[in-house]
Amino acid sequence: MLRCGSLATSAVARSGRGSALRVHRAEAEVWRCYLSGELRQLRALSSRSFSSQVQTRGPASGDGVSPWGGASGTSLAELSDRAGFLPRPEVFDERLKPGFRGGRALLIFFLCNAVPFSALLYYLREQRSARSQLSLLALPSSPDDAAAEALRVMRTSAVCFLLQDAEAVGTSFGGALRVDPHPAEIKAYVPPTEPLALIPQLERNVITDLFEAPVIGGLGFVHFAVSRRSAEGAAVAAGRRRAGLLYMSHTRGAYCTVSGQLSVLADPESKRRYWKGNWSAAFPPPMPSASGPPSAAPGAVLEEIPPWMSEDYLLLRLAVDEASVQSVVDGPQRWDTRRVKRNNVAADAEGCKWKFVAPGAF
Repeated sequence: MLRCGSLATSAVARSGRGSALRVHRAEAEVWRCYLSGELRQLRALSSRSFSSQVQTRGPASGDGVSPWGGASGTSLAELSDRAGFLPRPEVFDERLKPGFRGGRALLIFFLCNAVPFSALLYYLREQRSARSQLSLLALPSSPDDAAAEALRVMRTSAVCFLLQDAEAVGTSFGGALRVDPHPAEIKAYVPPTEPLALIPQLERNVITDLFEAPVIGGLGFVHFAVSRRSAEGAAVAAGRRRAGLLYMSHTRGAYCTVSGQLSVLADPESKRRYWKGNWSAAFPPPMPSASGPPSAAPGAVLEEIPPWMSEDYLLLRLAVDEASVQSVVDGPQRWDTRRVKRNNVAADAEGCKWKFVAPGAF
């Protein structure tokens, strides 16, 4: 009887080993189908082969752990269903040909950078050609043309200097002071004293000046300002009224000097008209005054004084009667000059208002 029991035990063991072998083969087939990407075959194989082996696995295992890594009661059909949600291995499409395929993006990149750069080069070339056309290629041959060229240099100049002799400024070599003049005018401005015709109660300002007394350009009078505390301002106040202005123009490639007689404009209307906003930094603003009688000064409202009423502000007018033009070039022509002087009469027999006074003139 003991022999029969041992035979039965060995038979059960053999049958268990056979079942385990079949399960391992099924697992190998599942992994092969998974790695090859045959998900449909995997599902069919799992539902066909694993359903018959669920009963074999489970309680018959000796260690209580399933070969799938879970508990002994885990269903193989459930594991097969979960296998369908596993990520599919990456498959490369052999139809894609290797090589560079970003030509369109590279072309757009070069266009976005080349078009602005080309436009900048074109603009600079046009500006260079325009500047060469505006530059003074040769000195004028007639007195009126020389005066007109001096006026062009004055209009295109970026810097201007006031020139005075050595005796006026008290030095051995003369003096030069940078000033900010107004454009030259053909006529002298006479400040009006009567109120405005249409709106008498309105005070004159920049807008009314444009309609009442428009500026007419011409080589006649130049207005500028200096400080009374400067050596040049003190010389003018002392009676030194002969001076000149030096203009430098890079656009025309030339420089000119205009000289004449200075006059001081002290009337408030002229000082208001020719006042510039950027002169505020050069002249200290006047102190505000208290409105009302002196007895009410502690509680009175301080009235702001206009900046052109500053005591240091000295407005000058230069009546141009002589001008000279020279070219800024490297060559023998850099020593040439055209110097003209205004005629005492309106015009000579040839209709010229200027005449040459420089040596070697035509």
